[in-house]
Amino acid sequence: MRSPTKEIEAKQKFLPEQPGVYLWRDKNAEIIYVGKALNLKNRIKSYLNLTLKDPKTEQLVKNIADLEYIITNSEADAFLLEATLIKKHRPKYNVMLKDDKRYPFVKVTIAEPFPRIFVSREPINDGSRYFGPYTDVRALRRTLRSFEWIFPIRTCNRTIPRIKYKQPCINYQLGKCPAPCVGYITQSDYALIVNRLVRFFGGRYQEILEEFRTEMQLASTMLRFEDAAKLRDRIIAIERIQKRQSVFYNDDRNKDIVGFYQEDRLAICLILKMKEGTIVNQENYPLTNLEYENRENILSSFLQLYYADKDELPEEILLPFEPAEYDKLNEWLHNRLQLPQRGEKTKLITMAKRNAFHLVEESKLAHLRKANRTIFPIQELKDALGLHSLPRKIVCMDISTIQGTDTVSSAVYFENGKPKKKYYRHFIIRSIDTQNDFAAMQETLSRFLLEVDKEPEMKPDLIIIDGGKGQLSASVEALAQSAHPDIHLISLAKRAEEVFTPLSSVSIILPRSSSALRLLVTVRDEAHRFAINFHRKRRSKRTLESALEAIPGIGEQSKFLLLKELGSVDAISQASIESLIEIKGIGPITAEQIYNYFHPGE
Repeated sequence: MRSPTKEIEAKQKFLPEQPGVYLWRDKNAEIIYVGKALNLKNRIKSYLNLTLKDPKTEQLVKNIADLEYIITNSEADAFLLEATLIKKHRPKYNVMLKDDKRYPFVKVTIAEPFPRIFVSREPINDGSRYFGPYTDVRALRRTLRSFEWIFPIRTCNRTIPRIKYKQPCINYQLGKCPAPCVGYITQSDYALIVNRLVRFFGGRYQEILEEFRTEMQLASTMLRFEDAAKLRDRIIAIERIQKRQSVFYNDDRNKDIVGFYQEDRLAICLILKMKEGTIVNQENYPLTNLEYENRENILSSFLQLYYADKDELPEEILLPFEPAEYDKLNEWLHNRLQLPQRGEKTKLITMAKRNAFHLVEESKLAHLRKANRTIFPIQELKDALGLHSLPRKIVCMDISTIQGTDTVSSAVYFENGKPKKKYYRHFIIRSIDTQNDFAAMQETLSRFLLEVDKEPEMKPDLIIIDGGKGQLSASVEALAQSAHPDIHLISLAKRAEEVFTPLSSVSIILPRSSSALRLLVTVRDEAHRFAINFHRKRRSKRTLESALEAIPGIGEQSKFLLLKELGSVDAISQASIESLIEIKGIGPITAEQIYNYFHPGE
């Protein structure tokens, strides 16, 4: 552990025992980490003692050269300030939201006499109402287009009411604006439309629907049928928007449902926004700087960054697991955090996690598409087999034998459509002494999965068995008894290249032009080649050894020395006594015995 710099040593003497935020700087004065503490003195000193630390802290301490700290009134203030400084400085060792750009908000300028609605990426304290952020910009704009005539308010930059315009713009003709610029609507009637729009963004759909139905009934009673028809169309449009959402929970409290999924250095936190029992929006945030971080710390950092600048909090925040500093976070968020263990809320958490998982898969797919073209067959194979994730790691197994003798098997390994030979394995089948391909395949699968236990990185997404329905059934039994029953399993029959799955008696026939079929055949042929080569080596070695075993006085050591030096039985049979004696470990008597065996008449 490196000793602290003079700058840090000088500041250690004056560290306050109060809550606050500390900033570590490197030798170039760059801020590389921002942290918070209930007691700044104790927290900062913990970095500088000589006790063992986690890998991330060790890396951080190696690079610190100076220290800054800011005292706050409370730990809650420290939470907020830490998140603000992380967003501002983007330190190297803090978990952060991946995208530097700001996600868009919907801005309603309610401070103006006739408010406008538009998309903004820079929320400022100007009296306007902001809704969002929205990570799916296209979906946001699609929603706003549907609002244009349900809640028609202006989107222009006209100055109203200081300037009296002579005629409205085309939006009035299209029914998208009531034209306050020329006095076609009073300020109070316009405010009613804005109020409904704001309440709609707040998820209060039923209130607005009831108001529209009451007005429609009144218009119809007063024989204003054209106005009643417009209100009817707005009701239908709102109900259609509601149907596009899924109602999962019969509760009118607003909720944020947090989903989380991580694989290697890629993680995504996802927020499902639920209002009045309906999912109204999904926000997703890729995260960076995940080295050495566990999922509890990552989720804790995300919650702090996400809620730091929120003006309004939902009534409940459902979490998939307990984050680091749960109690402090919960106090900071006014006890809104929940960890559902049963019931309907756990279904919401499962849905959020499933969405986060698929976003990670899509991200990996996009990355692989940029890296190479072999990902396209993998995507096609996923769709053809109905898998829930990409089969990026594929293993294929094959058996090689001649009438039950020298039975061996192979397991070849492909990752992202390319062979990964360090994970190739071959096995000498020991459980049988007759020809039994089913038992041989069971032994192969079981022994390969034992290799996976030793090296978890080897765990495949898909195992292909070279054979038909019988080999597949035998392999299903072996897989069910292993520690990895979740691995997908299929078989590929040579005749007609049929694909069999455990859940269907009907085979899948992939088109001859299919890139997924070409991938399967390539992997299967490689497994066959690897098994055949190993079988040939075994038979050749057995032939050599059996020929030498017939020579009197030749033991295992002598056979090894002869084959190592001369390479084959033919070369040994043609060697002279003198050349045999030259082999280290072969004496004159042994050399003469070998020569006489191959030359009995001389």
